[in-house]
Amino acid sequence: MMIIRNWITMILACCTGVGASSAQSVIFNEVLSRNSSFDYDDFFQFEDWIEIYNAGGILNLEGYHLSDDPDTLNKWVFPPTNPGLTTILPGGHIRVWCDDDEQQGEDHTNFKLSSEGETVFLVEPDGQTIIDSITFGFSQSNISLGRACDGCDNWIYFNVPTPDAPNTVIELPVSTLYINEYQSNNAATVFDEDFDYSPWIEVFNPNDFQVNLSGYQLELNGQSHLFNNNEPWRTTIEAEGFQIFWMDGAPSVGSNHIGWEPNGSGTLRLIGNDGSVVDEITFDNDLSEGISSGRSTDGSPMWTNFSIPTPRVTNALQIITPANVVINEAQSDNFITYVDNTSEFDDWIELHNPTSSAIDIAGYFMSDRLDRPMKWQVPATAGDSTIIPPGGFVMLFADEDGSQGWNHMNFKLSSLGEPLALRSPDGFSVADSVFMPGVMQDRSWGRQFDAHPDWVEFFIPTPNASNGANSIAEEMLAPFTCYPNPVLTGGTVHLNEAVNAYDMNGHLVRVFDKKGAWHIDLPIGTYVLVTQRGGRVAKAAIKLQVL
Repeated sequence: MMIIRNWITMILACCTGVGASSAQSVIFNEVLSRNSSFDYDDFFQFEDWIEIYNAGGILNLEGYHLSDDPDTLNKWVFPPTNPGLTTILPGGHIRVWCDDDEQQGEDHTNFKLSSEGETVFLVEPDGQTIIDSITFGFSQSNISLGRACDGCDNWIYFNVPTPDAPNTVIELPVSTLYINEYQSNNAATVFDEDFDYSPWIEVFNPNDFQVNLSGYQLELNGQSHLFNNNEPWRTTIEAEGFQIFWMDGAPSVGSNHIGWEPNGSGTLRLIGNDGSVVDEITFDNDLSEGISSGRSTDGSPMWTNFSIPTPRVTNALQIITPANVVINEAQSDNFITYVDNTSEFDDWIELHNPTSSAIDIAGYFMSDRLDRPMKWQVPATAGDSTIIPPGGFVMLFADEDGSQGWNHMNFKLSSLGEPLALRSPDGFSVADSVFMPGVMQDRSWGRQFDAHPDWVEFFIPTPNASNGANSIAEEMLAPFTCYPNPVLTGGTVHLNEAVNAYDMNGHLVRVFDKKGAWHIDLPIGTYVLVTQRGGRVAKAAIKLQVL
């Protein structure tokens, strides 16, 4: 690789007009927004990445921009310091690590990708003209989204990503899997995304790697359903994990819904992508209401009936009764409301202990997905930090960045609304749950009073504090001023009180610790000025445009 980069550098030194090649020839080609273990960068870190393909002549991307913010298209710029990393050969690829760590090299951006979905832009050196963009939704770990072939219009999912190489589908060998449990008469056990109770089957993956069922089939009495790869997060079974599939004849609802309903008892088969039988069982369509049938232990040949079905968890479940701890408040679009321990504005969930005794939540699970009940677990290594005192609160930050502390989860909240559930350490028993609707920026969804059954929208959120009667009343504050606005970089602004300046990623970039005139040496871009009035809760803010 070093030889190739040196060769590129020599070409650039000897040739002119290289950087002037048509930018329209470069396009996004592949993206991996949830790289948990696929491959690592030069620092042995598993970081998200995006790949750019060049269908034209040799091109140095120096001065071009990448951004995940339509309001700040010049968010990150390809630096001029290493043409060997920023130049694409004809028909070649460049992979850029989206890890919010520019110090690691010229191919590392100042933002991360969201596994919940977003849009990324490739922008001309003018910082305004969009060359290409890619919008992606929820992502499955280690499965990339890319063009079906380099430069093709059609986008597909790759079970085996192809960074720095032509986009080609690589078929994986059939894996050992087990039909582990099923319920043919589900009246009130577990519901799907539409809150419907339908018959279901559970597949268990005993391997130490995830398995995507795309290309596999389920057969029952002459009925066959082929799993597609349109939504891999619904068809992928985590390592040593479980996934349930709904036998409701409604595949249009989602890829985890089977295209047929049970048509009687018979042999149920799971067929691999090579046509081989992966597993088969005798299916009983006449089970009593509320009863499931499953292997006595996961993957074992012995079957038994369960009076307490165990969808999505082990059949050898030991029930752990959850403590009386509640989800008290949550915010899915935190722009200037509350900063975390790293001075970033992240989504958050507030837990509350309404009892007179301390509660340790170490080992509990939090999830925003019905089909992933054990999505994030409170670590058992955080000492007393996981203990909620009587009447107290604890904040969990939904920012996909566990490196920032024990209470930073591996998912973000959707501003469009989604379910939230807190489970005991058994991963099954629900301590509390709520469906959080979409709320406006800097508002929250919380219980009207602490642990109260009624939920309301808060105009003034109350993170890490009581949802008392006074918390709903909007606090009247004298506005602060900042002029001129916009301001040229190198110019002067006048502030009538102390403020903190944050970039559009929520990073603290400058502290103006008193009112008065201040020299602006910030790079061109948009910043949020937040008053320093008390605590961590921001009470007022202004956007400052630096030109």
